[in-house]
Amino acid sequence: MYTINGFSISKLNNAEVTAFYINLQKAITNGDAEKLGLSAIIEAYNATLQRLINQVYSTTGSEYTAAMKAADSKRDQIYKRIRLRLQMVDVAEENEALNACRDTVKAHLLSQYGAIIPQLPYQEETAILEGFLKDLREKLDDSAIEALGISGDISNLEDANLEFINLYSKRTEEKAEGDTGLTLKIRAEMYAFYQQICFTTQYIANSTDTTLAEKAAACQSFITVVNVILEDAKKRYNQRIAGVEENTDNEGGEESEESEESGEGTESGDNSGASSTTDSGSSSSGSSSSSSGSSSGSTSSNSGSSSSSSSSQSSGSTSTEGPSETGVVDENGHVEF
Repeated sequence: MYTINGFSISKLNNAEVTAFYINLQKAITNGDAEKLGLSAIIEAYNATLQRLINQVYSTTGSEYTAAMKAADSKRDQIYKRIRLRLQMVDVAEENEALNACRDTVKAHLLSQYGAIIPQLPYQEETAILEGFLKDLREKLDDSAIEALGISGDISNLEDANLEFINLYSKRTEEKAEGDTGLTLKIRAEMYAFYQQICFTTQYIANSTDTTLAEKAAACQSFITVVNVILEDAKKRYNQRIAGVEENTDNEGGEESEESEESGEGTESGDNSGASSTTDSGSSSSGSSSSSSGSSSGSTSSNSGSSSSSSSSQSSGSTSTEGPSETGVVDENGHVEF
């Protein structure tokens, strides 16, 4: 049985929930809204998502902005340095470790992760760097990493990327504080769409109607992708909470401003079906029992989330969806709002 895994979307802060719905938008586009049975709602979904993006990123100026840009500049420099080291694999001194990893470096790491990555929108770059770091750890053994001279830079890039994620989340929350009510209202509208997407695609994916065979296959693939996106959202949330707990311990137990976001209550804790109703009173269509009673099904690991982003976006072209449509490019080549 194909089901979308349950996860409490309300736990995500505004930056995280916006990234989640942008990734969902991309999955719908790639899967073909018509085949997924979502053609009737996709236009409204996109319009509401744009309202959420505009609301969350509407305010300019923040105490976190300078620190965030510094962290981004740091990770950009480290990434460029690692990539330069990888490009030297052909001219490096011959040794067994380099010989073993040469094809992997050239065929995967250099071809999949381009020089343009530091110029991508912040959230897109963050996701791709996570995939890059994962692939470095998994595709190169310790001897190859040492031979390439990138061991320290890999650790530094992991730290810089996590630092950026934490600062970005804090800045986004600060920006949205001015109009929390409107933000929560739009989040509730987006969640109603999400419920309808879950119900519709799960119903089609598990249908035995032979006339729906093509749509069922498309929905089954879509559900797998959505579960990857959910795993990525969980990972980002857990990273942020771990950072909050560490900061709280360091500050002698002082309550952190990054506690669970005030959106709790606008989105149901169970995302696997469409029978739930948002607190605002709006329920998604097809609110009879959903085919997603369980959270099992096509599960995916965290690793899939990063690689799915990197495989589709790191080849050198910038995305035309999400924030990059309405933002302006700052001095570092990033989209700002």
